[in-house]
Order: sequence, then structure tokens, then C-alpha cells
Amino acid sequence: IKGAGIMTYQCKKAVVSLISNVIVFFILFNKLNVLANGDSQVWGKFFLYLLGVMVATNIVVTLVFNIIHNTFSKYTAPITQDERDQTIELKSVRNFCFLLSFGFFVSMAALAFQQPITTMFAVMAMTVLAASIALYASYIFYYQRGY
Repeated sequence: IKGAGIMTYQCKKAVVSLISNVIVFFILFNKLNVLANGDSQVWGKFFLYLLGVMVATNIVVTLVFNIIHNTFSKYTAPITQDERDQTIELKSVRNFCFLLSFGFFVSMAALAFQQPITTMFAVMAMTVLAASIALYASYIFYYQRGY
């Protein structure tokens, strides 16, 4: 609904996913203490854990969100996607990919300019976080804008 200020199911789901991804990122980042260790092995563990935990968290959060939403809302979750939903998803994923690619090239540039390898990993970690935020922020923006 364009300009109505009503948060749709998709926006609520994106907000919940955004918050859960940021929380998971910082919990893993602090748990592994990657900046203090600076070891490539620790960074490797961080990225593997991050991938696995984010996927598992997104599945659990989506299931719990759907249960809570269907219980407390008079509106049910949409079952199918129309062309508008598909367009919004494609634009959001495009923004995610652009940001992730840009961050990858920046991290490689850090290596090219003889920065320590930990700088490359730190840039990649922040890029993953920023790209995740951009993905869900794009969903929210496009749905609120009415694309």
C-alpha cells in the first residue's frame, strides 16, 4: 500500500531478519574474538560459522516469525509472489550482490597495497554485514515505497 505507512508482512519479516542477522554477526564476532587473534585460521572459522549460523538462524527466525504473525495478526502470510514481489526481491538481491562485490574488490585492494591479511578479512567481514543490512533494508525500502 503506497504511502499508507502500514508495515506489510514482508517489511516486518525483513526487519526481524535484519535484526537477527546483525545480532548473530556480532555474537560470533565477539565470541571468536577475531580482531584480537588476527590469525587466518580464526578468520576462516568465523566465516564458516557465520555462514552456517546465519542460514540456520534465518530458517528458525522465519518459522517463528510466521507462527507468531499468523497467531497475532488478522492477516495471513502471503502464499504466492506476484510480479511486484519478484521485482522487489530481484532489486534487493542486486543491491546485496553489488555491495558484496564492491567489498570483495576493496579487500583485494587492501592486499594489493600490502596491508596485512587481517585487514582483508576485516573488510570482508564488514562487507558481509553491510551487504546483509543492505539486502533487508532494500526489502523494507521497496515495499514501503510501493515498487
